[in-house]
Amino acid sequence: MSSQPTRQAPLLAALLACAALTAANSAHAHQVWLENAGGQARLHFGEFNENLRETSPGRLDQFKGVPLLEQQRPGATAQRVEGQLGKDAFVYATTGASDTLLAVAAYPLIDRSKRSLPAMFWQPSARWVAGLTHAVAPTAPLDLVPTGKPGELKAIYKGAPLPKAKVQLAAPSGWTREAETGEDGTVRFVTPWKGQYVAEVKHSDKTEGATAQGEKYGEASYVTTLTFVQADGMASPALPEPPKGH
Repeated sequence: MSSQPTRQAPLLAALLACAALTAANSAHAHQVWLENAGGQARLHFGEFNENLRETSPGRLDQFKGVPLLEQQRPGATAQRVEGQLGKDAFVYATTGASDTLLAVAAYPLIDRSKRSLPAMFWQPSARWVAGLTHAVAPTAPLDLVPTGKPGELKAIYKGAPLPKAKVQLAAPSGWTREAETGEDGTVRFVTPWKGQYVAEVKHSDKTEGATAQGEKYGEASYVTTLTFVQADGMASPALPEPPKGH
């Protein structure tokens, strides 16, 4: 009988390692996105198309503090807005009309040593724009911005257009469509429904010798979303019911 805990210890360690890896992979699959209405901006963590919003207490607490929000108002310099942790989002009080909002979140390095891989730096960012009719200058490391042309978006990585990047657009109902950027980094979508859309772009960078948070990592994985609301169009079905447990 005394040997049973000894036999179970490796199994328990393996299960704990598997759980930690699953949580890390799940976070990596998630996105952050911004919603803005009535003088309040909300930065959500989850999956917009599935109506999944992580909560606090819970996985929303895994970030390294509350991200700062950058607010760009018409004819004014960008301002940084501090927020607070809410039940299902980071919440910010905005003032006046905004051309664009941007939040770059900090997440702990993802340990992949169990798979004999170096740590991963995961950088989720979110941008909100008042509409697609005006071009917006990119400022995030990986950014997705409107060009000012109908339905056209542009992916930018570290100041340069990002070709052959997969961009996924989620409609107000959660229905999604994917397209690839051209050599100039642009992609175009048809947006027939009125309501909120969330577009997402991802990029992986395996530049050697990079560091973040005082530690070295072997791969950087960026995911950036762009939220916009279309005032005109066909009425859209609602998002699906949230997954059970959320």
